[in-house]
Amino acid sequence: MLQIDKNTVEFLVTENMVREVETILRRDFPRIGEMAGEMADRGVDRVYFVACGSPLCAAQTAARLMERFSSVPATAYSGWDFCDNPPHRLDRKCALIAISHYGKTEEVCLALEKAKAAGAYTVAVTGREENPIAALGDRVVAYGAECIWEAHLLVAYAFVLEFLRRVAPHPELERIAADLTKLPGVLARLVAGWEEKGRALGERASRWPFLYTVAAGPLKPLAYKEGIVTLLEFTWTHGSCLDAAEFRHGPLEVAEPGVPFLFLLGTDESRHTAQRALDFVRRHTDDVIVFDHREIGEGLHPWLAPMTLFVPLEWFCYYLSLHKDHNPDHRRYYGGLAEY
Repeated sequence: MLQIDKNTVEFLVTENMVREVETILRRDFPRIGEMAGEMADRGVDRVYFVACGSPLCAAQTAARLMERFSSVPATAYSGWDFCDNPPHRLDRKCALIAISHYGKTEEVCLALEKAKAAGAYTVAVTGREENPIAALGDRVVAYGAECIWEAHLLVAYAFVLEFLRRVAPHPELERIAADLTKLPGVLARLVAGWEEKGRALGERASRWPFLYTVAAGPLKPLAYKEGIVTLLEFTWTHGSCLDAAEFRHGPLEVAEPGVPFLFLLGTDESRHTAQRALDFVRRHTDDVIVFDHREIGEGLHPWLAPMTLFVPLEWFCYYLSLHKDHNPDHRRYYGGLAEY
């Protein structure tokens, strides 16, 4: 196993995670509430999110939340998807929320400019106010955090919760908002209690040449983030993300001894769908790792599972990479995007 000082690894964002989450809940939610009020006052009735990579997965989760508990249309686009094939309707009654941590992602900036030119209400969500994207939107949310998964998901959820509170209130959304106040404590316990479990699971998975990640419902975007973005980019592990709802329509044919799977289980209505796929897989292979919100979420609302499961997955992927003698901060091509 590669021996490095974990305090020097940028990939590992557990150290300040809880403080950053607390700050966003305390400082940014009221500011986002003001923006949501502006959106409601101008009659916004359609919301678009634009992002890439991990931020896109957070945006997709928030868009699913909005469509699950309201009739307000919400769509999350990858940057070039929005720029190349923009939605037919893009006007002053649309809102576009663009997310980029460093604020330099070309296609996300371009999408923001296109939306603003069309008259949409635009918000730039980024790490620092001095980032380039911050000057492109009508409003900016500069969250000042390094744990971008939690930051992006919290900010995107805040827009959904605060906007719908004004235009389409739903009791389930109030339950989610109430449980967000409990989130820092749960995350703190997960950060402290999951490192050794993550180390053991990472060592086990390091023997596998690839890994299929499977989830359903609100955990599908997180499954893509972990099964594609994290495993491929940061741990150099071949992998793929499979939709549990579609598991019987193709993927089940690859289940056999020696084929490894990573399952994410939620506590929402889609749990039975993921469980059905998991039960099938377990009949054909022992190479299965499961992360379950029921076991680690301490009763938090099912739609907070993407926030809680991130912590065990962070430890798991970190030690998976180290057991493969790879520093997750080292990438072959990402720093040389000019050649892409």
